[in-house]
Amino acid sequence: MTYPTKLPRGGVDPPAETLVPRDSGITNAAVPSRALIPLLQHSGKPALCLVKPGDRVKEGMLIGNADGSRSANVHATIPGIVVEVGEHCLPTGEVCTAVAIELGGEFETSGKPRSRREWESLSRLDLLERIRRAGVVGLGGGSIPTHLKLAIPPGSASSIFVANGVESEPSICADDALLREKPSDIMEGLRICQALLTPARTVIALGEQSEDLVPEFERLVRQKGIKADVAVLPSRYPHGHEQLVLAALGSRSPAGEQSATVLNVATLYAIFEAVILDKPLIERVLTVTGSPVSHPRNLKVRFGMGVRDLLEECGGLSSGAAKIVMGGPMRGVSVDSLDLPVTKVTSGIVAFEGLAARPHAELPCIRCGSCIEACPWNLVPTRLFKLVRIGAAAAAEREGLSSCTECGCCAYSCPSRIPLVAVLRQGKHALRGSDA
Repeated sequence: MTYPTKLPRGGVDPPAETLVPRDSGITNAAVPSRALIPLLQHSGKPALCLVKPGDRVKEGMLIGNADGSRSANVHATIPGIVVEVGEHCLPTGEVCTAVAIELGGEFETSGKPRSRREWESLSRLDLLERIRRAGVVGLGGGSIPTHLKLAIPPGSASSIFVANGVESEPSICADDALLREKPSDIMEGLRICQALLTPARTVIALGEQSEDLVPEFERLVRQKGIKADVAVLPSRYPHGHEQLVLAALGSRSPAGEQSATVLNVATLYAIFEAVILDKPLIERVLTVTGSPVSHPRNLKVRFGMGVRDLLEECGGLSSGAAKIVMGGPMRGVSVDSLDLPVTKVTSGIVAFEGLAARPHAELPCIRCGSCIEACPWNLVPTRLFKLVRIGAAAAAEREGLSSCTECGCCAYSCPSRIPLVAVLRQGKHALRGSDA
């Protein structure tokens, strides 16, 4: 068990109070009476729609077929009738085809025991196909189809495989809840990945808030005969990021290198369900929190459920609620509508109130260097900001703009409230447009 003391560089310490008691467990959210399911819930092109209005669908039925290598299958999350297939806006502002399903008919699997399937005798191709078919994507924020990260060339081996249990955002504790409630299933997902990757080293990385779980995971390592270490890493944001986890463990993952693989523990649980329970990815655990929320909690939510219904599950909002963010407080997106649906990439819903939600006027840069000190990627955010503002995105690219992960550390640390992340994001969009 190792205890790195700090990030390789940079990072910030925003308030991390989740407001969700550690012992409260995971609650199943109510099944939505209507589910709006976008066909873009991954890093590639939208899935191809397989249904039309009037079609009857079953729970877990394939309704969107992956289109391209980085696309992923999309499944019906409730049984019922397709009432609409049309263009809808995502929290990011992107527009894609979405399928609206009105609840109706029997649940063929929910609430009923699923038979567990043996997997040890399956070939690598069979295992990868089960993961691909289930539409599993990275649930830690990347949303890359998981079978791509596990499909290393035959005869190759991963130098290190990390099961990442470090929370990706402050105030979010869904991964910690999964680690507490489903440790054995997560470890079975880890075993499946080990069979695919044959790594020289496996590490189960936990955040400081989960340090009390170390004895349980060390017990499971022994019980299942797994060759793995358990490491506790600082929870300083954004230490849950894949590259920083690897750096803290004495490894690294240069661009294009296949020797290091990091998967979030929620993704490992989804792999377990896909391979052993034959269950497609139709729901996930997420955190609903913030001082205006009456009863913050970790909920297992079906994709397509609206934010409004999800907040009602938590007792509704106080009158002081002023901003709703989908995702975490650092990298999430502020939304204007509560009718937007939860998707595979939604790790949480955070409500802010009063002064905390009010925009602050941008002041001139005082050249304090706080943003440079906070940047984990060794960039100079103020320099990139100025280049993008004058329309020189290509010059910003030459100075490292593409290395920016939009983690928000620079903007959080800036005393002048300069919208560094928003402008750098605009620069990256401009570059993508110029390449189109």
